[in-house]
Amino acid sequence: MADREDQRDDGTAVFQVVGDELIVVDPETGECERYDDALDIQSFDIDIAALCRAIREQSGLKGPGPVAISARIWRLGRHEKHGRTAEICLVRRLREENSQEIVDHVRGAIDSETPVALISLGDCDLPTAVARQLDGLRLTVTRALDLLRDDPDRPFALDLGRVRVPTGQQAPDARLQIDRIGRRVIFEGIEIDIEPRDFDAFALLAEEAMAAGGWVSKEALAATLQASTGRESNPEQVDRCINRLRDAFRKNKRLDAVPSNGFIDRKSKVGARLDLASSGIAFIA
Repeated sequence: MADREDQRDDGTAVFQVVGDELIVVDPETGECERYDDALDIQSFDIDIAALCRAIREQSGLKGPGPVAISARIWRLGRHEKHGRTAEICLVRRLREENSQEIVDHVRGAIDSETPVALISLGDCDLPTAVARQLDGLRLTVTRALDLLRDDPDRPFALDLGRVRVPTGQQAPDARLQIDRIGRRVIFEGIEIDIEPRDFDAFALLAEEAMAAGGWVSKEALAATLQASTGRESNPEQVDRCINRLRDAFRKNKRLDAVPSNGFIDRKSKVGARLDLASSGIAFIA
């Protein structure tokens, strides 16, 4: 076997030819793949800069970008919708052990008060403590695979309307408090029994109510349900979700004076809206 120098983890695989075989080593995990014929392997160079430009253009991003912040992070641009703004960054190999490094690079390049959505090129299962830390720093993480649109004309477009805009620390005495990491809903000091499949849809309604007091479309709610359950959603499932959310408030015997709509307005051709003042809603970091 040929000797080689240990290489810095720049995210690329290490290739070794041993006789007629090719050994491919993942520099981060040390895992190896063996191929019998070294010539029977095709390699492709991915132009990350071109990929970032395509995502930015097809996703309608504005502002600074695309630009490399570090070897792992690219700033793609700014996403704006319904008065809410977030900087979008593409991240490679987001892991617990390098999360602090990524935070330092991002916050060194982007103002600490600006919400940032980190779009991970791979899986991003982070421990609860790390997720809470990121949320408190107004950083959120989403898999790129979960945001891809089914649009052959725009294969690199991301549905950034589904990205949660980080809210940061909020008032602890708010009427409605949502613990996004712990997936808990507390209303007037009482925990509400929200089904796990409905939690993200409720959080989406709360975000919209907190930011603009507007309506969340059926399409956005259906996409959120599909992402939460891993199953295709439809308008009927959205209606059932809204009914379950309403009942979670209406049937809670510890709550007084719950309106007949369970604090959720609905319009058949529009969507749904959380009927609470924005000043009374908080997300627990």
